[in-house]
Amino acid sequence: MKYSFDDLVKILEMLRSENGCPWDKAQDTRSLLPYLIEESYEFIDAAQKGSYENMQEELGDVLLQVVFHAEVCKEKGIFNIQDVIQGICEKMVRRHPHVFGNAVATDSSAVSKQWEAIKAEEKAKTGNGVQSAMDKVPKGLPSLFRAQELQRRAAKSGFDWQHAKDSIEKVLEEFREFVEEKQVASFPSKERLEEELGDIIFSLTNYARHCGLNVDTALARSNAKFEKRFRTMENMARNQELKKLSDSELLSLWKKAKECLE
Repeated sequence: MKYSFDDLVKILEMLRSENGCPWDKAQDTRSLLPYLIEESYEFIDAAQKGSYENMQEELGDVLLQVVFHAEVCKEKGIFNIQDVIQGICEKMVRRHPHVFGNAVATDSSAVSKQWEAIKAEEKAKTGNGVQSAMDKVPKGLPSLFRAQELQRRAAKSGFDWQHAKDSIEKVLEEFREFVEEKQVASFPSKERLEEELGDIIFSLTNYARHCGLNVDTALARSNAKFEKRFRTMENMARNQELKKLSDSELLSLWKKAKECLE
């Protein structure tokens, strides 16, 4: 049987109905948030692996969450899925006058400037204008994502290093401060060390932005590389418990795993 988008909406309506599923009926927009985040990350994982079959499945899970949230709000008389679709369609047409109107934007930079100008005009008309460039950075973002977005918006306001070399100097400065805090203090404060470590990561994130790199993507690659090498180490250990091996044996296994995967 071939299903349509309307069928998905009807399925959610049935699940939430009086004779529907007890679990689905018990959910609200807050209880559903962890699932929206989880499904989004699972799609990101599939996309990074280039697994199109998994991408299709995970996109379906993300879409389910969108429809689920809209159904909960429809029951409260706030809005429904059609309102969501109408709103995003109007926004996309309105913010692309070079496609749907007579405006001209010859490159992606011009498109971005035009998008932000239209967005600011919309906020002014609705009375939802922001008081700070930071107001539009969601507090619920993962810390690394939020660091990137805070820095991006600050840069758009003119607060930025002029050259990448200046930002890498800041990374080195923060690293020195961390080392000094760790070595000088007899009993270094955990909170103080965390603050200094946070400064290193924040500065490194900024340097990555100057280099045109996404620090989260870079870290995801390193995570995947480490995991692959560690799994190879485990296989090479031939059922020996790694914790029972000496440091030199572990280092030897790591080097072999690294060579094997290069």
